[in-house]
Amino acid sequence: MKIAIIGAKNFDSLEFHIKDELIHQGHQVQIFDYKQNFSRKVDYGLILISERYEKKLNIKLLERIVTYKPDLVIGVYKHIHPLVVKGVREKGIKIIHINPDQLTTLRNQQIFVEPYDAYFTKDPYMLNFMKSNIGLNVFQYQEAFNPRFHKKVEGGPLLEEEVNIDVLCFGTLYPYRNRMLKLLKEEGVKIKLFGRKAKYFDPILESDFLGKGVYGAEKAKFLNGSKIVFNNFHYAEVESVNNKFFEINGCGAFQICDYKPILNQLLPFDPKQVSFSNINEANALIKYYLNKPEKRVEIRDIIHDHFLENYTYKNMLNYILSNI
Repeated sequence: MKIAIIGAKNFDSLEFHIKDELIHQGHQVQIFDYKQNFSRKVDYGLILISERYEKKLNIKLLERIVTYKPDLVIGVYKHIHPLVVKGVREKGIKIIHINPDQLTTLRNQQIFVEPYDAYFTKDPYMLNFMKSNIGLNVFQYQEAFNPRFHKKVEGGPLLEEEVNIDVLCFGTLYPYRNRMLKLLKEEGVKIKLFGRKAKYFDPILESDFLGKGVYGAEKAKFLNGSKIVFNNFHYAEVESVNNKFFEINGCGAFQICDYKPILNQLLPFDPKQVSFSNINEANALIKYYLNKPEKRVEIRDIIHDHFLENYTYKNMLNYILSNI
C-alpha cells in the first residue's frame, strides 16, 4: 500500500516511527511536512493568526499529497486545514487521523470539522466526547514503542554506575513539571533532566539540567542506566498516559508515573506499585525503590516483556489498519 503521513519529519517522533513500521511491513511511505512546501522557513506563529497564510500552506500541501497518489493518508498534525481532508476525500483517497496528544493541543478545533474516514484517540474521555456528543467515527488506540530504536540496554549495576543518575526526567520542562521536580529536590531526591526548557524555567533546577534533549540509542542508554525514570504526565491527560510511558517501559527501564485508572489495563500487575496520586506518594515511592535494586530489576523485566508483546508500533498499526 502507498501511504502518505501528514506531520513533522523529526527523528524519534510519532511520524518517524509510524513510517519506520509501515516500511518494515512492506508499504511505501512518505511524510509530508509544511516545512517542505516553501524554500524559506515556515512561520508557525503566522499560521495561528493569518488565515490566508494557513490556506496557502495547506493548498500546497494538498497538491503534493494528491500528486503522490497514495492509497491512504494518515494525519498526525492537529492543525491540518479542513480543505486538505476534503480535497483528499474528493479524490477517493481514504484519510484518517491519529491524535497522540491531550486535549489542550487541539488549537482551533480543526479536527472536529475535518471529515476524516476515521479518528483515533488515546484518551477514553476524548473518545466518549467525540463519539457520543459529536458523532464521529472514532476509536481508542494505545500508543507504542519501537523496539528497533527503544532497545533494552543490558549492563545492570555497571551501567547504573556509568550513567550515575538516581532519578531521570526528560521531555519539555513545563512549569508544572518543574514545580513537582523542585518539590522532590527539596526532599533530597537527586534529579537529572534532559529536554527543552519551556518558559519560566525554575533556577533551582539549573544545576540538574543536562543541557539537551535525548533521543534514539542515547535515550535508551540513559533510561536503562538510571535507577528510576520519573514520568509526571501533563495535567490535561484526563484519562490517558503519554507516549513516554510506552517508550520507557518498552526499552526496559524502571518507571514511576502518575496514577491513572487506565494503568490497570496497561500494566500486568497492580499499578499502585509504580504510580503515585500525589507528590508525597511520589517521594515515598522514589525513596523506597532507590533502596530496592533487586525489586526494580524484577518489575522492569516483567513490564518490558509485557510491552514487547503488546505495545509495539506493529501492534498499534495492525489495530489501526484493521479498523479502516
